Amino acid sequence: MTHAATGLFPVTDTERHAKGRQKMLGLALYITHTWEATAFTDTSLCRAHGLEVDSERVALELAPALAAIRTLDLEVIRNGLNRADEQRYRALQDSDDQGQVVRGLVLLRNADIHLPAALTVDVNHFVGEGDGWRVLPSWSAYDELPTPVRTNPKNRPVVCAAYENAVGGHLVLETLLDAFAFFDRCDPTLARRDPATGELKHFPLRAYTVHGYERRHPDEPNRAEVEAEVRRRAQATPPAGVGREIEYRVTHKGTAVYCGHTVHPQLRRAFTEEAAQIARDVQAGYNYVVVAADGAHRPLTVDADGCLVAGRTALENLLLPYPQRHPRAETWRVQWEVVSEDAFHYRDQRHGERMRDL
Repeated sequence: MTHAATGLFPVTDTERHAKGRQKMLGLALYITHTWEATAFTDTSLCRAHGLEVDSERVALELAPALAAIRTLDLEVIRNGLNRADEQRYRALQDSDDQGQVVRGLVLLRNADIHLPAALTVDVNHFVGEGDGWRVLPSWSAYDELPTPVRTNPKNRPVVCAAYENAVGGHLVLETLLDAFAFFDRCDPTLARRDPATGELKHFPLRAYTVHGYERRHPDEPNRAEVEAEVRRRAQATPPAGVGREIEYRVTHKGTAVYCGHTVHPQLRRAFTEEAAQIARDVQAGYNYVVVAADGAHRPLTVDADGCLVAGRTALENLLLPYPQRHPRAETWRVQWEVVSEDAFHYRDQRHGERMRDL
């Protein structure tokens, strides 16, 4: 995780460089504070109302981080560039994923500075941490933001578009790490480093209980990139077990999802899968059997057109039973939603402990 001495847009002005050093140190500390705030909230489990979420301290720690990001973007880098380099900088932000994050976060900074409403975050994921809970906050999707935030005249259209494309729905901590990484690429001399190793100070962030993957360093890939690779590898290898029995078909958002159990020597594990992946598994030599509505067990094959066939009937046309007892159709749909959204759950559904080192 070492860096070259020069970056994409080195800050040559002495005063701007000093300010940039200060703001990058501040940003590193604000990211650290935000990260640690996620583990020290008043989130609690209530018997009557379920999980009662508190994210106020997280939001409080975010405000100075957003201000530092805006200062680094505008005052330290952009305003110190000549016209040609400024155009090049704007073009980079147009095309670069991390640059888009920096631009999109302007919308939130503007809301915090210029609007009366308090800065808030969404919390849909939690991790048990010691005797309490650690929250994993995300930014609201653009169309879910309050109307005054979306219509704030301080926001240019490119800022709104960048928020919608690169910030909304993303984990808060990952967007802050993306912003830090972007400025580090622009000028690596702004960040504080260990003189002996060249490694960034204050990173990686403190390790907490992790389910799947959490990014703790600006140079690490984000969760979406890691999940894409985990899913790719999970799909490239046939499932664990001696075979799978397809028992039901449910529809989720217009897509047919096949449900059943993976057969292991000592147990059966529930699975949900789309037809395309089942076809790839069958072509790789994995055994699937369909339990039809008449109770017959029919092995699955793939025809010359790549379609799944049970006996002489296309799988999509085969009458399957409807789940009349637990787990019912809605339970299967929820399981499919979980594995569709979380590659680590999907990996575990297909491979169990076999691929945990991925």
